This record gives sequence, C-alpha cells and structure tokens, in this order.
Amino acid sequence: MRLDLDLRGSWLVDPRDLAARLGISVAYLKRQMSLGHVTSRLDPGRDEDEGRSRITIRVVTAAWEGIFDREGVLISERRL
Repeated sequence: MRLDLDLRGSWLVDPRDLAARLGISVAYLKRQMSLGHVTSRLDPGRDEDEGRSRITIRVVTAAWEGIFDREGVLISERRL
C-alpha cells in the first residue's frame, strides 16, 4: 500500500487497499464515504519521525492507522 499525491498536493490511497485494511467491502466504504461517515486525519511526523506521516481513517465501527515515509510507502500499520 502506498499514498500518492494528486495534482492539488492531496494524498490519495486506493480504496481497495483501504477497504481490505479496514475489514470492509469496497462498496461499503464508498457508500459510507458518500454519506460522510468516513473521517481521515493526517499527522506529520516530528523529531525522530520527521518526514513521516501518520494517517488515521475511521468508518463507523472500523478504524485503521498507517505510518508512511516521505515517498508515500507504508512503513507500519494497525487496526484500531
């Protein structure tokens, strides 16, 4: 899994990868997104984590967190 930047500089992730990590179907993820029930948070790394980013995604009862390097490569992850 990796993050990619869009033309505006926003991070993008493949919904198939994200749904699998959340333990839900892509259709359910997309439906929850259309209803506004998906939240995301991006926290930039500090100090020893400089250059890394923590992404937290929550969908109703499922949540996932990933740590990415500055190139957008997933370093570690966990379900919350």
